[in-house]
Amino acid sequence: MKTKLLISMMAVLAGLLMGGAAMPTATAEAKIHYTTMPKSFKGTWVNVDDEDPAITHTLKITKYVYHYQSYYHGRKDTLVNWSGKKKSHYYNHSDLSVKKEKHAGTWRISWYRMNSIFDETIRKVNHKGKPALVFLDHFGDGTPQRTYFYKK
Repeated sequence: MKTKLLISMMAVLAGLLMGGAAMPTATAEAKIHYTTMPKSFKGTWVNVDDEDPAITHTLKITKYVYHYQSYYHGRKDTLVNWSGKKKSHYYNHSDLSVKKEKHAGTWRISWYRMNSIFDETIRKVNHKGKPALVFLDHFGDGTPQRTYFYKK
């Protein structure tokens, strides 16, 4: 009786091993999730500092890229360059995170799953008769701050 049980267990095990060898193997890297920007945000947007016109900020948004640069008296600094296609080092997801906030009518743009000082809450508006992106933020004391970027 024990011999029949042992032989049948070995047959089942052999069948599983043979069936497992015939199954296709999974790739080492799974396909990442691509993140896209809203169509209404695409383009080049510029903000000129009110106090010093030699300081400008440029925002270039494409389908997959959020690129933020500052120009200080002719010197260029790239502050943020997030890609919706580039895989994050930490997650099986792109660097870029874009989420619509349901009731506020705004979008939250950030580096995927990371706390960053560059997380932005953005809304598209008409300001001074021109299409603009408004960055909604607040100062340390809670006073609201709005920064407007105009279409270039």
